[in-house]
Amino acid sequence: MNGERETVLAGPRRFAGEWLAAGGKSVVPIIAPSGLDDAVLDRLRAGARSAGADEVLRCALEPGSVPVRLTVDSALAPEELPVLFVLPDLSGALLASGEGYVLAAGTREFLLGVTLAGVDYARDAFEEEAQRWAGQYPGLPAVAAEYSPVVRAWATRSEVPADSCMARMLAVMESFVRGELSGPEFAKAWGTAWRLSIEGGERVRPPFARVLHEVFYLLEDYPIDPALREPGDPTDEELVAGVHEALRRLAS
Repeated sequence: MNGERETVLAGPRRFAGEWLAAGGKSVVPIIAPSGLDDAVLDRLRAGARSAGADEVLRCALEPGSVPVRLTVDSALAPEELPVLFVLPDLSGALLASGEGYVLAAGTREFLLGVTLAGVDYARDAFEEEAQRWAGQYPGLPAVAAEYSPVVRAWATRSEVPADSCMARMLAVMESFVRGELSGPEFAKAWGTAWRLSIEGGERVRPPFARVLHEVFYLLEDYPIDPALREPGDPTDEELVAGVHEALRRLAS
């Protein structure tokens, strides 16, 4: 193995524990039934940019092979498997073995670009997809079990801890429909609780998550400053109706 592979890998399908421990790196499995296709490479590009890298090293796993330095924007293309991509500063890597999945590993910055929604969300998604593809790739459920979420997502409102930011989001929604908050007050308070919930690693599963995302998208179009209102923007009445319906669906 060359230096990068020796540092990053402990074998053809596993990252080295020492490398993962340095900087608190994590591993995320990603379903890839088509191998290292453009969708997976787009995740690698996003991870590299998120980590501040504009180049990656492509490392074949054959003994004696030499890493090839590629630009993130123009030189990535589907490769023969197995193959390892590594950021030049070794803060992130992507390992593709051609068994229906790839493994991405690295720092929080790298994985934020790869996953968009965080490590546990990505592991939850892999668990669900692994079941769908298990007939074609029987090893996927074992991979899902090895890289299971650290914190399980809440499936219903009753599971949400009272001291969580998610509980605060729900309480703000109830206050708003009771008329205790104005539209702008609700938008600011709910948005703050949403951001803190994400930063704190709080997660919910569908259909709970879908309802909350609908409130998020409703607020994206809602003008907090009435002077900025445009035709088609939600009115206060429409916002109240939307939040009321969200609470009804969450209760059911």
